[in-house]
Amino acid sequence: MRRTAVIIPARWGSTRFPGKVLAPLGGRPIVQWCHEAAVKSGIGPVAVATDDPKVVRAVEGFGGRAVLTPKALASGTDRVRWAMRRLGWKHPFVVNLQGDEPLITPAALRSLDRLLRRSGADVATLVTSLKDPDRLSRPDVVKAVLARDGRALYFSRSPVPFRRLECPKRWEHIGVYGYKAASLTRFVSLPPSPLERAESLEQLRALEDGMSIYAAVVPSRGAAIDTAADLAAAERVVRRMK
Repeated sequence: MRRTAVIIPARWGSTRFPGKVLAPLGGRPIVQWCHEAAVKSGIGPVAVATDDPKVVRAVEGFGGRAVLTPKALASGTDRVRWAMRRLGWKHPFVVNLQGDEPLITPAALRSLDRLLRRSGADVATLVTSLKDPDRLSRPDVVKAVLARDGRALYFSRSPVPFRRLECPKRWEHIGVYGYKAASLTRFVSLPPSPLERAESLEQLRALEDGMSIYAAVVPSRGAAIDTAADLAAAERVVRRMK
């Protein structure tokens, strides 16, 4: 049995873009792109965790496996943990691939899995180089501060680290996570932390509790779909890929 499972939380009720996980991209639902990347990565079994029967039917329609989760779950991470328990999966490692990351690559997921299994970290995630000054200033672009060995020191919506004497290496965070199964259980048992509430970034809950997060560097950020404009931009990327 492979040691890693992949759960794709795919909530229908997005505040800014309801139903986005079933929005068509290149003729296929966004969640299908995520599912196909996870399957192609070969790191382990894949299931979609969703709060809506429409998503279950769509996933089963393209041959995937889906679990219907309670609507009251607070986050995608809670949905991942709930789905693992419902499926009875006992894998020691779990990847949380959000259902709005259609252009994530199988190679990026394999990099995340390798880091998770080899580093001993509680949590693994992805970053890419951040050089665009416009993206640096945008609060919707999450910045990561890393130690030299890839350990995450902080995440912020602000343009950190502050430049005073020299220009540091800057990293953009990609919101895909891998967890030790025990660390996932620990994480979802914790209440939201002060820094998490301040920045609206749940990974800060793990850092505040003393959990270790390491980041793998990937060449590009893909395209998270949060708005209709994001979907239009992703559609242009897909057309160029053909």
